[in-house]
Amino acid sequence: MMKETLSIVTGIIDNGGTPPRDDRRLALDARGGDEQAFASLVKRHSGGLHRAVARILNDDTEAWDVVQMAFLKAWQQLDRYDPRWSFATWVYRIGTNVAIDLIRSRKSRDRTHQAGMEHRLRLVGESEPTSLVAEEGDVSSVIAQVLPVLSPQQRAAFVLREIEDMETAEVAEILGCTTTTVRNHIFQARKTLRQEIEKRFPEYLPASRRK
Repeated sequence: MMKETLSIVTGIIDNGGTPPRDDRRLALDARGGDEQAFASLVKRHSGGLHRAVARILNDDTEAWDVVQMAFLKAWQQLDRYDPRWSFATWVYRIGTNVAIDLIRSRKSRDRTHQAGMEHRLRLVGESEPTSLVAEEGDVSSVIAQVLPVLSPQQRAAFVLREIEDMETAEVAEILGCTTTTVRNHIFQARKTLRQEIEKRFPEYLPASRRK
């Protein structure tokens, strides 16, 4: 379904049968007018970008709109692409900025949506499992419900670094800030999420932390 949607951006779908080109080569070829090269980049990176944006937004469907917009912007701004950086980092930066702008423009709270996040509560500082920790799906739902308390920048940094497991330097490039700022965002995000879980879901904490 996404393939058909993103074909609006490129006008064509990439065909197999030729040796794969690396991202930088594809991006430079696309800059020169090669639409098939850009279609290859869309196919390579739309899934990963959607996963990250869906977690930032807590909305799987809306994330596809952001992905489409991000690749449209990338197509329109290929002359700004710096091949010293990976294309993936560049397009993630575009998509993350679109997602952050969307969060900031919302007039109501984010709708909770379980995006199938594959992580555990240790991401917010809980290292010990407890007998009261529920199934993985329940943990994901809890995280999805508390993520909206974070600022847009904190949420993006937390998702990219702790859930998508990107390097701090890459997250900094995506967010347009320093690595120190990223670490500060992560520190504050963990602290805020712990407090929110303690308040709303105390049964998910280790016994030593429950009052």
